[in-house]
Amino acid sequence: MHQAAFESSTVPTCIVDNSGRILDANAAYLEMSGRSRHEAVGASSIDFIRADELPGVISGLDELVQGARAVRHRRHHRRGDGSWIEIEATTSPLPDRAGSTKGLLLVQILDHQVDPVQIDTDDELVTRQLYQPAGDAATIHDGEGRVAFASPSLATLLGRPDGWMEGRHLTDPDLKPVLADGTPAGLDHDPVVEAIRTGEEVATTLGVESGDGGRMWLSIVVGAVERDGLPARTSMRDITELVEAQQEASRLAAVVEEQLAYRANHDDLTGLTARRIVLDWVDEELDARRPVSVVFVDLDGFKAINDELGHLAGDDVLIGVADVLRSLAGPSLTVGRAGGDEFVAVTSLAAEADRFAQAVREAAGRPEGLVYHRACTVGASVGVAHSEVGDDRSTLLTRADRAMYEVKRSARNADG
Repeated sequence: MHQAAFESSTVPTCIVDNSGRILDANAAYLEMSGRSRHEAVGASSIDFIRADELPGVISGLDELVQGARAVRHRRHHRRGDGSWIEIEATTSPLPDRAGSTKGLLLVQILDHQVDPVQIDTDDELVTRQLYQPAGDAATIHDGEGRVAFASPSLATLLGRPDGWMEGRHLTDPDLKPVLADGTPAGLDHDPVVEAIRTGEEVATTLGVESGDGGRMWLSIVVGAVERDGLPARTSMRDITELVEAQQEASRLAAVVEEQLAYRANHDDLTGLTARRIVLDWVDEELDARRPVSVVFVDLDGFKAINDELGHLAGDDVLIGVADVLRSLAGPSLTVGRAGGDEFVAVTSLAAEADRFAQAVREAAGRPEGLVYHRACTVGASVGVAHSEVGDDRSTLLTRADRAMYEVKRSARNADG
C-alpha cells in the first residue's frame, strides 16, 4: 500500500541514501526530472543540484542531524536534457521498520517551474570543481568526526559497498590506516578529529586498505565549518601511484647510498676493507690504549705475473688472494688491502694475529701457493707486530713491515 501510494502520488518524490544516491523515485519525480527510471535510480542527486547551492543543502542536512523533522528551501534542479528548473523541496528523515532514520532521506518537490531557467554552464562547472575537484570523494562528518554523509564516489574510491563508511572515522580499524611513514594511525592521528578540535584546515596523507585488500594512499583535506551537527567537510583523492613512486625513489636512493658507503669503505677490486678504514681503527685502538696486532702480507711472484701475463691476470690473482685471506681470517680479524700486492690484517687479539699469520704461511707453502694462475704460483711473506706501550700507528706498522721484509729477505737468501 505504501509503495502504491508512493508511485501514484502527484508530488514528485524520491528516496536518497546518506551519500545522496537516489534509491527510488516515483513517476511524478521522473516526469519532472525528465529522466527514465533507469537514468534516475542509482544516480547521485548531488549532480542534479546547482553547485553554488550545495552549501545550503549541507546546512539543511545539519539541521536534520540536530533533530529537525524536515527542512525546506528553494533551489535549482538539472533535468535529463541538461536544462535547469527552479524547485521548492522539503527533505525529511525516512524511518525504517525499526523506527531508525539512519541514512535514508525523503525528498518531496512541493513546487516546480516548468519553464527552464538560464544557467551559466561555465560558471556552474567552475563552481562545482571548487566544491569537489574531479576525481575526489567528499564526506561530511558529525561532531565526533564520523562520516555522516558521503559522495557516491567514496564507495568507488575505496572499493567498498555503498554506505560502508557511514558512522566510521577515516582511521577506522577496519581500514588498517597508516601514516606516511608506516606508523599505524588511530583517533589521535585522525585528520577530521584534529580539524574539529582546532577549527583549522588539516591536510594529510593516509594509507588505507581498499576493498580488494590492497594498500591505497589518500590525500585528505579537512575543512572545519561553523555547523553544530556537521562541523567538518573532507575531500579525498587517490594518490597511490604518486606515493608508490616516491617510496620507490626513496628505496633506490637508500640502495645507492648504501652502495656508495660500501665502495667508500672497501677496496674496489678485492672487496676487502679499505686501507683508510683499517688505519683509522688502529688509531682508535691505540688512542684508547687498547691492544692492537697488525699482520702484513706481501705477495711473492706477483710481479712476474703482471709482467708476463698482463695486469688483467694480475687483478685476477689479487682477487683470488683476497678470497683466500678472507677465508683464513677469524671473526675478530679485519683484512684490508694496503695497496698494490700488499695486504694488512688487524685485530685486538694477539693470539688471533699469530694464528692468522701462521695460516697464511702454511697456505703460501703449498705446492700451488696462495693462488695458482696460468701455471704461475703466488706465495707470500708475512710479518706480525703487537702493540707496545708508547706505540703510535707509525711505529706499530713499521715493525710489522720490517718483520715482513725480514721474512722476504731470508727467503731470497735461502733461494740464493
